[in-house]
Amino acid sequence: MPELLGDLDRISKTDRSDMLGIIRGFPDQLRTSLSGSIKLRFEGDKVCFCGMGGSAIGGDILSEYLFERSEKVVSVVRGVKLPAWVDEDTLTVVMSYSGNTLESLALFRDAKERGSPIVAITSGGELLGRCRQAGLQVITVPSGIQPRAALGYLLGSAASVLESAGISTPRSDIGRMLGRLESYRDTLVPGIPIGKNIAKRIAKKLLSKIPIIYAPKSVRPAATRWQTQINENAKMMAASGEIPEMDHNQIVGWIEDTRKTKCVPVVLDNVSCGDLVGRIVDGTVDMLRGRGLDPEVIELPGDDNLEAMIHGIVLGDFVSFYLAMLKGVDPTPVASIQELKGRIG
Repeated sequence: MPELLGDLDRISKTDRSDMLGIIRGFPDQLRTSLSGSIKLRFEGDKVCFCGMGGSAIGGDILSEYLFERSEKVVSVVRGVKLPAWVDEDTLTVVMSYSGNTLESLALFRDAKERGSPIVAITSGGELLGRCRQAGLQVITVPSGIQPRAALGYLLGSAASVLESAGISTPRSDIGRMLGRLESYRDTLVPGIPIGKNIAKRIAKKLLSKIPIIYAPKSVRPAATRWQTQINENAKMMAASGEIPEMDHNQIVGWIEDTRKTKCVPVVLDNVSCGDLVGRIVDGTVDMLRGRGLDPEVIELPGDDNLEAMIHGIVLGDFVSFYLAMLKGVDPTPVASIQELKGRIG
């Protein structure tokens, strides 16, 4: 009898919309979106990514990627209004998978009124219509899946936009890592037994817990993605934070709160984060272990921050999927989000 997380018949009955297939196809999404042809002239000095939820994670990744590679001001906006500095010298990249996200449409309208050069990335909806009506550049991605499941399309398209605008080389850098990413993905699939599958092992540890995922700033988007994927796929409470910021506040709660808790710390460690941050991560983990909290510490593979982030995202996506299977819930529907959207109108 196959183990629960390796039983494909049982998985298919729970995973009715094939989230597993989408998670496995993340490298293919990247390859497809990186192959598109984009022509863009931009001579400004600022970049603003706009989006919400799963549509904004690609902006987070590229913003962190550019942190040490570009002199341009780069920001990710999740909300309904742009910062005051967005103007005609700002490349505004509006990312809305559905094309109907209220907040993203408000940001699009704001950027258009300010004369900012705009590129939209979407599968359709009102955003696509508005861009075409205004003659603005829009990149369309395949429709019919959840926004969080389209990260490869959104990230690859946004990376292509940046590189075509002469802003570093994220498109080329992601393309070079795809072979290694596929090899890593293949170690996490259901056919790999739990003894050799880190995603299955972590999922079993986190079941019935509240994971709090931490990472250094250089790979912080991976921690954010872990949180949101566990929230949406596994229908579980989870939170995330950043090292060393958590060492100036949350560490006190972890160490000095004597109440029993279901919370478990998860640390995504990036070996290329530098000596000082590395010492801070090690010291933090030692204190958590000394408190008997049994933190899950994961060393993210990769030669640089970008590769570590993307490998960490693939791992987190599989962990969230296996948590859903252990709970017996279909990972795709997000009824609470749909209900809230209905209430907002």
